[in-house]
Amino acid sequence: MKSSKVAKRYAKALIEVAERGQVEQWGAELDRLAEIVGSPEIKPRLESPEIGEPQRQEAMAKIAEKLELSFPLRSFAVVVARHGRTAELDAIAQAYRDLADDMFSRTRAALTFASEPSADDIARVVSALEQIARRKVIPTVKIDGELLGGVVAEMGGKIYDGSLATRLADAQRRLAGNP
Repeated sequence: MKSSKVAKRYAKALIEVAERGQVEQWGAELDRLAEIVGSPEIKPRLESPEIGEPQRQEAMAKIAEKLELSFPLRSFAVVVARHGRTAELDAIAQAYRDLADDMFSRTRAALTFASEPSADDIARVVSALEQIARRKVIPTVKIDGELLGGVVAEMGGKIYDGSLATRLADAQRRLAGNP
């Protein structure tokens, strides 16, 4: 989900009050909260116009307590509910992750393989991407049986296609005399 300006403001406010050692913990807590609040069982209830603001705040406080979130995140959950932003919680969590990644000089990459890759395969691709990005790369691995082989990496809005189909198409184009 693309984060909105509002989500970015909430994420920035939260990360600004976190001490450096708390950033990762708070991010994990925020992810858990966003996952629960965005679930099909909870989301419609929290967003229903039939429940009032006090009930919504109370529900968020109880959810945060059940998740055993730290006091700052419990307070944050209630503030989000008070301002009617529970629907934005997933976008807030994404914006927070983006800010934390910038703070720690890292980026995320989605790696798509044709079949289950070995740890060495992943490490080689991550290493190459780290050379390109000049940052630590956090990979997410997906499997796509439609690929013939190789890997397709998406990082920073760019796609690096090392799939066998693309390599074959490049070879075919070069053999046909097209650079």
